[in-house]
Amino acid sequence: MKTTHTLLILLIIPVFSCKKQLETKPSSVLQVPVTVSDFQAILNNTNNLSPGNPLAGTAGADEGFVTDPTYATGTLTERNTYIWDRNVFNDNARNDWSLSYNIVYISNIALEGVSKYGDETEQWSNIKGQASFFRGSAYYQLAQEFCKPYDAQTANTDPGIVLRHTADLNAKSVRSTVAASYAQIIADLSIAAKLLPVDVPTKTRPGKAAAYSMLARTYLSMRIYDKAGLYADSCLQLNGKLLDYNQLTPTSSPSFTRFNDEVIFYAIVFPTAMLLPNKYLVDTTLYTSYDASDLRKKLFFKALNGTPYFTFNGSYDGSIILFSGTSTDEMYLIRAESYARAGNTTACLADLNTLKKNRYQKTGFLPFTANDAGEALKLVLLERRRELCFRGLRWTDLRRLNKEPAYQTTLEKSVNGHKYILMPNDARYTWPIPQDVINNTGITQN
Repeated sequence: MKTTHTLLILLIIPVFSCKKQLETKPSSVLQVPVTVSDFQAILNNTNNLSPGNPLAGTAGADEGFVTDPTYATGTLTERNTYIWDRNVFNDNARNDWSLSYNIVYISNIALEGVSKYGDETEQWSNIKGQASFFRGSAYYQLAQEFCKPYDAQTANTDPGIVLRHTADLNAKSVRSTVAASYAQIIADLSIAAKLLPVDVPTKTRPGKAAAYSMLARTYLSMRIYDKAGLYADSCLQLNGKLLDYNQLTPTSSPSFTRFNDEVIFYAIVFPTAMLLPNKYLVDTTLYTSYDASDLRKKLFFKALNGTPYFTFNGSYDGSIILFSGTSTDEMYLIRAESYARAGNTTACLADLNTLKKNRYQKTGFLPFTANDAGEALKLVLLERRRELCFRGLRWTDLRRLNKEPAYQTTLEKSVNGHKYILMPNDARYTWPIPQDVINNTGITQN
């Protein structure tokens, strides 16, 4: 069936495990969801909901590089996101646009189910909270790639993402504004924060802390730093645990375990061959920024045999796949930045040093010091670069910090002797929408 909307072509709805057998259409394996258990089964399908964070920002950022032979073997989108070319997302239906809108579609199925079949019980409220979290998080991911960086002066006119309020595939697609996009993200995540429980059975299921953490990320990307710090603090009040890296031993295997104490909500960057270790090498400037006493230097990285380069070995996924969920270390750094931007140097340094003492050798630990909030902010931004590398966050940081002349970064990459340069605030910081979506919906291209 041809629809007016091709955003969501990848959904695979799981077969539900509820006891009651529901009527099934003859040509379909789908079962009509009705009960709380049915909709929880939809939201439990982590193959569709958690491992789907976009890859273009990681490929386009400045944390790593690939050799010419590796570049030559990449897919069209892998190669072109790496050099910020416009021809991306057109060689594979599973791409940064469709993966996120697949999550939006699943979320809308659950939200419509709550509206049609639900009541005021805790179980149904939890379903609504989870679905709101997933939709708001997916919209956030889309906004980091397909919207211009948030700017309060232009947000009401800058083109935003398509906001889907229904699971009806035939509903017309219309681009909103950046302001409306972020308003919807905040609305969804705020509902989640209100409805979700504190305790969750697994970190692939969002709880109240996860909603707070995504609100903190959202406001940080908007450069509304007081609210970013407020929600980071709310998250840390529920879980402020940090791993003591002195208790960990560097090995050839990934240094961390999945669902460790710092993980608030689990998600990964969509796996793509060019971004896996042994191919995506660590930027040398990033690697040399770690002190000799900094335990992250050995836990995050390992030497690539036969080369002078290093690969990333510090994913909180516990594997070679890049973790992109939320975590307590990220929240400490968001709160610290909020303090610095508010002029509270003492509180900022307290958060930085809480993190640092768990990252440095005990004998090599010296607390951060700063004469003023400006110096403290520089420390925060350097620590974000080191602590949160390869988590899918750097692209958003580059976009927001390029709005401040003091923190602008010019990116440069070399492929087969040709240099590619991305200047601060370049239009290429907003990725093009897949051409099939443009052709089938008529929405405007970036």
